[in-house]
Amino acid sequence: MQMEQSLFKSASTIINGKLQQLLNNDFSFHEEPIKLLTPQPAKQRLSFLNKTISNGLRVLIQLMPVNNDGYPVNVRGTVKKLDSKRYLIQNQNISYVVNFNQIRYIANF
Repeated sequence: MQMEQSLFKSASTIINGKLQQLLNNDFSFHEEPIKLLTPQPAKQRLSFLNKTISNGLRVLIQLMPVNNDGYPVNVRGTVKKLDSKRYLIQNQNISYVVNFNQIRYIANF
């Protein structure tokens, strides 16, 4: 019985120590910045977009923010044309409505 209590205290002490370490660590999220891909010419982007839409392909698209406060975003998903200036990019979790000028790069994957 004494040995069981000793093992329990030892395990409890180890677990408490590990939990304390976790709580004392910095939990800030550090994500590497997205590598900017080489911008494609407008004709190439438009051609790829039209092929993507007509064939229902899943693509990788690098989006640039509307203003300087944002960061570029890489999105994988399908594309639909909403009107003459806007596109809907959808993946499983999120949808983006973007204008053509926000699309920096597009590739089939």
